[in-house]
Amino acid sequence: MKNLLIALMCLLPVLGMAQSQTPKSDRPFDPQKFQQMVEQSLTKAASLTPEEAKAFFPLYNEMRDKQREMGKQIHELKKNCGGDSKSCSATILRIKQLQVETAELEQKYYQRMLKVVPPEKLFKVMQAEDDFHRRMVQGQRRRRGGERPDGKQGGEPRKP
Repeated sequence: MKNLLIALMCLLPVLGMAQSQTPKSDRPFDPQKFQQMVEQSLTKAASLTPEEAKAFFPLYNEMRDKQREMGKQIHELKKNCGGDSKSCSATILRIKQLQVETAELEQKYYQRMLKVVPPEKLFKVMQAEDDFHRRMVQGQRRRRGGERPDGKQGGEPRKP
């Protein structure tokens, strides 16, 4: 047992160095870098002034954090639905309630955002956000070999 512990202690520094030299594509997701990319993309697409961006993004990020938390709750509920129909029925109702709350939250924040940016720019931000995430997903598909979740290649159009 003592030998195993010593061997593990000797290997830890080697493993640490191996991780630091992993290729860029294998590095873990960096949420701050991703947030900066999103903000730059949305600022450019909606032509936000520095003052508008400074007032807009705290609201935007606050809304996204709350939406993310609600999404986690929905995911947990879906994952933990019991086998009996009574339990699943209550879970479905809670999921639908959370989805409505998420939409209401978004509506509330959009009203607040309209106080710091004009409606045209907010609309452009919404469009740019959809485009940004679509490009990110397409990039992920290409890096993983172009296969979509339905098993088809990335270049093929989806059927409705």
